[in-house]
Amino acid sequence: MQLFKSILDLEQETGRPADKRRTARYAVGDGFPFKVKLTLFPKGGASDAKGKDWSATPVEFSATGASVQLSMAAVAYQRETCRLKFALRDYQLEIPATINHFRCAAQYSLCGITFNLSNPELKKAYQQILEPIIIGNSLPPANAVQDVPGRHKDKFGGGAAAELTVLRTAPGGQITGFDLRMHQYMVRWAEGSPELELFTLNVGSSAASAGRAPRADLQYDEIRRLFSFTIPNLAESIPADVRKFFRGLMPS
Repeated sequence: MQLFKSILDLEQETGRPADKRRTARYAVGDGFPFKVKLTLFPKGGASDAKGKDWSATPVEFSATGASVQLSMAAVAYQRETCRLKFALRDYQLEIPATINHFRCAAQYSLCGITFNLSNPELKKAYQQILEPIIIGNSLPPANAVQDVPGRHKDKFGGGAAAELTVLRTAPGGQITGFDLRMHQYMVRWAEGSPELELFTLNVGSSAASAGRAPRADLQYDEIRRLFSFTIPNLAESIPADVRKFFRGLMPS
């Protein structure tokens, strides 16, 4: 059920329960990698009634629920049960939920739901889907110290969740490198490098003391997966050319 087995144990890494760190809603990017379906059941139907799956476009997620777009043909009722399903290749996750609201717009319906995450393993699995979205939404513009000769530095974020540093030839110029920290995991690229470098950081340490993840290690693959899940969710606070540059790093 877990997407990540060697990273993103959020309570262990931060020392705090994960859901206490975030109560906001987070916008989901257009490139969200999962196929999402919402199972709706007949109004007042029995708990074992057969439902119908509707293709869903996620709009926002939070620690406790979601907002999704559905076809105009879908019909749902407040306080009725439903199930939100995530699928990616051989990975599947189903979350029981309750409908909060159902509204019709000109070309789609908007459904807000609250999750039932009483199962700890289910809650952890959902948190791992949510975390790349939080990271992508945690990178507001920040002040950067211009300490790299011949390069202009742009900085975004800097809190516990994420920090992005982009190096350019000049303000608004060509991108020549970046460091992206996602909790204690870092992805780095510099002009001329044949591939991305992946690192782990000890809590409280700096990028300079990062240890490179061994290529054959499970953690290497999972840091790369976390990076690929984060990139589609980069907020519009990140300049358009930077977001385009990152998308170009993703497999087609």
